[in-house]
Amino acid sequence: MRPFSTPLGRWLGVLALAALFATPALAQRTVTLRMNSATLADTIKADTDLAGAEIRGQVTSGTALPDGNTIDWGSNTTLNPTNDGGDYWSIEFQIPDNEQLDFKFYFQQSEDAGLGGYEDGGNHVIAAGTGDVALDLHYFEKGDDKAYDWRPFAEATSDEINVWFRVYMLTADAFAEGRSYDRDNAALVVGARGNFGALGGIDADGPIMDWGNGTDDEQIVALTRESGDSNRPGYDLYSGLVTYPASSAGMGAEYKFYFRDGDTTGDIGYEPADNRSFTLPAAGTDTTLHWVYYGDSPAVEPPNLVTREIAFGVNVSPVNDIGLFATSDDDILIRGTVVPMTGWNDCTGGDNPTDNCVLTRDPGTLDYFSAQNVTSTPGEVLEYKYFVDFNNPDGTPQFDDGVGNEIVLGWEEPLDFGGGNRRFAFTGNPEEVGPEFFNSIRPGNVIAEGTTVDVTFSVFMGRAMNADLFSRPFNPETDSVTVQFEDPLWLITQGYEAVDDRIAVVDNNRLINGFKLTDPDGDMIYTGTLTVNGPTYNAIAYRYVFGDDTSLYSEGSGGEGAEGRRRYRYITDTSTGSFDFALDAFRRNGTEGDGAEDTPWEYNPTGTFSAENNPFEFANAIAVGADDPLGLAVANEGPVETSTLAIGRVRPNPTAGQARVQVDAPVGSFVTVRVFDVTGRMVRTVVEDAPVAGRMLDIDTQGLASGLYLVRAEAGGEFATTRFTVVR
Repeated sequence: MRPFSTPLGRWLGVLALAALFATPALAQRTVTLRMNSATLADTIKADTDLAGAEIRGQVTSGTALPDGNTIDWGSNTTLNPTNDGGDYWSIEFQIPDNEQLDFKFYFQQSEDAGLGGYEDGGNHVIAAGTGDVALDLHYFEKGDDKAYDWRPFAEATSDEINVWFRVYMLTADAFAEGRSYDRDNAALVVGARGNFGALGGIDADGPIMDWGNGTDDEQIVALTRESGDSNRPGYDLYSGLVTYPASSAGMGAEYKFYFRDGDTTGDIGYEPADNRSFTLPAAGTDTTLHWVYYGDSPAVEPPNLVTREIAFGVNVSPVNDIGLFATSDDDILIRGTVVPMTGWNDCTGGDNPTDNCVLTRDPGTLDYFSAQNVTSTPGEVLEYKYFVDFNNPDGTPQFDDGVGNEIVLGWEEPLDFGGGNRRFAFTGNPEEVGPEFFNSIRPGNVIAEGTTVDVTFSVFMGRAMNADLFSRPFNPETDSVTVQFEDPLWLITQGYEAVDDRIAVVDNNRLINGFKLTDPDGDMIYTGTLTVNGPTYNAIAYRYVFGDDTSLYSEGSGGEGAEGRRRYRYITDTSTGSFDFALDAFRRNGTEGDGAEDTPWEYNPTGTFSAENNPFEFANAIAVGADDPLGLAVANEGPVETSTLAIGRVRPNPTAGQARVQVDAPVGSFVTVRVFDVTGRMVRTVVEDAPVAGRMLDIDTQGLASGLYLVRAEAGGEFATTRFTVVR
């Protein structure tokens, strides 16, 4: 007999089959998982952002899940957690009732990085049973078999907030100008600085101070390298914990990541971008901030760092002859990025002096040498300066402020670099640099003892009255104009003390007594004559400053170590006892933003650098046309006319001494006249941004070699040129 042969029997059979198949579908439980990947070092990829998180495993019955998902121990799994922001991930899925779930978290990036995509340790298990399951937050396990609810740091109590910081250091900004991330330096310090102190933050070392600078590590959240293997991404990942009090909840935190190499000056390591920020969460919670690239700049390949011995040498005979240096008492130091460990800092001071920056004198000479083990990438340009460590025999400061506080005046302002830092292009080979001359003062720069020169400064101030150009315009009714001298060593040769007004012409945002200029005829050209006494050197570093008792404005836009932040001019003829500097025009400073103007500095007439070695002057080389880049084809007979500008003949021509030229321009025009040699190097500034209509201008040819020269006048975007010849 066939079962269920009657209609009633067939109906009952259908019900039984439906019940059989429907029962498992109703017997399911929801699983909620939350995971934090802040402990995973393989999440650093330039082209992805924490991609590839998976749940892999199985249930007792196999791989099929009631909600249609698949789980297995391979790539067929469809369980992909969602990123909830930062390092936080979550997922919900269903498993059958009364079946055990075995699983692990998996990251494809970790697998690709050679770290293994699976977590370490045993499988995570949800035992067979019924009812929904929501597990605690889980930190990705690497390196050990840990409990599921482990933390890389102590769980926050009800009266505190824990925040985990993470940064990846191998980026372009970590190797930008002024920064050099040495990933293999055992003394490397990586951390974060910000308003931690104001919010009550503490780390493993105790309370954290706000921001700060230098090498004071109490002002830094010290971060720890996550891997000791240089072939793993975690080698360049740094992380650390800051604990805040509950009272900080809801407040805004600001910070930047920061590093310093060993014991070098700390400020070089700040990220160049704007401050980072986040809002502190509720008390009793933990927060891990999503890892970031240092400076938010692209990741780069590890640099090809090599260490080579570079021997630096400097000759001090000119400064010794001038009386600035005593071999019996004073030392010569080298400071900068070419010096390991101490960098720009003094290697002789502090609790652990290294003396590695002190140069050794070659016996019987005035040459000093130092061999530095420079570690860098071939092709990188490093910066440095020499420094005189003045030492009185009794140990007291040679220069002080009158109340016993030492004033440091030993930094050179090398003439060849316009006072900027010296540069050394690291090739990766052992090399010898120099011997150079301290401050770039060569024997040809020395003004002998007994020689006196009256030097006249002149500056056109009419342009500075333009409120469209200057945020603080010049007012001739109330403002005074002062020359601010910027080379303390030169001032010392003139008998001025370190605290003299001629060094410190600015005090409490007011001009005080200094070398002030006057305009007796009211033509807006301010002049003044300074008596320069030998022994000294013929280069004067200066800027112009104007102001009253309430505010001031100073030229110069270049940063520390840069050319163009001050003027340099040379006294090239002392035979007559007087010398006139070319007419200057007051320049806009860095407060004008894109309108800032570097201050021009002259080429050292005794130097050996080519135009390419002097970037400021080389940038002013002219290009009239491809076939005649210097404009030397311009006729030298009669005036060369443009629509508004004309320049006459140079007389006498040829010349062995002083020459003159007339420039015609519309009344009120500001004209710049410069002299160039046949290589395109600017060798003289005759006048700069000044009204010269109808005036005869003097061209000083002292120090110029025999040859052909070009004179170029510029006004309102128009140019006029002529040429002349110097004979010796």
